[in-house]
Amino acid sequence: MDKIRIEGISVNALIGTLPHERVRRQNLIVDIEVGLDLKAAADTDDLFKSVDYSEIERKTLQIISDSYFYLLESLAGAIGKMLLSYDPVQYGKVSIFKAAGSAAGKGVRIEMEFVK
Repeated sequence: MDKIRIEGISVNALIGTLPHERVRRQNLIVDIEVGLDLKAAADTDDLFKSVDYSEIERKTLQIISDSYFYLLESLAGAIGKMLLSYDPVQYGKVSIFKAAGSAAGKGVRIEMEFVK
């Protein structure tokens, strides 16, 4: 399956279960992957045979800025649902890195996969 990846989307979000996380935004790094057949787009040079990845990025940023999720998993689920709303997309993967998610490590990363 062909893939489009959007990597390293840096955005501040209100996310977390601890009281201080509910009042101060934290930086998240989001990576998105969508699986779809890109042959028709390659053959015709027609965007409508693919997906507009700039639109996916804008929608991702909107979901994050509007969200009040407690869990990274819930946020990834909302993004995954949006990815699968595009007709040609058969597969989506969302990875979210939260540096403030670990006291002793570099951070916490969750990855979720979504299939039609």
